[in-house]
Amino acid sequence: MDSEIEALRQEVRALRDHEEIRQLLYRYARGVDRADLELIQSVYAEGGTDHHGPFDGPGVEFAQVVVDGAKKVWDHVGNHHITNMVVQLDGDRARAEVYFLAFHPHADDGHPALGIISGRYLDVLERRDGRWGILRRVVVSDWTREDLSGPDWERTTERAGYVGGRRGTTDTSYEFFG
Repeated sequence: MDSEIEALRQEVRALRDHEEIRQLLYRYARGVDRADLELIQSVYAEGGTDHHGPFDGPGVEFAQVVVDGAKKVWDHVGNHHITNMVVQLDGDRARAEVYFLAFHPHADDGHPALGIISGRYLDVLERRDGRWGILRRVVVSDWTREDLSGPDWERTTERAGYVGGRRGTTDTSYEFFG
């Protein structure tokens, strides 16, 4: 009987670990889309690193790069979507392959464009003091496109009555969550 209870406890712990890691990944995507420095920084373990294209260094510094970059881009907000994920748990360490789609509206040359990247995060995570964090992230770019032709779809804009997305704490979701 004791062995059955222990096996059940281990299964429940594994389910909790998977969900905590999933929520960490969602927080990262939200933090990037809102350009929320503290939220992005919160996903990294102390000393955690991120190899994100040309950036390869401390995750908390990468968070600052993201927020600073958001101030320079076109006024539209991008979206990061977390999709398939495989998580391998090993006690207080885990490895995760996490698929993502990221849409980046920008105007690098003064004209509106949409950068799209489909890729994967290869994350090594560690639980410290009961909290999961990214110890090492490597971003894999599987394919990209830059394409945005035509104007906004007028029926889905703020002018048509939709609530518009914003970077930072002026986004409606901050008030929504309190």
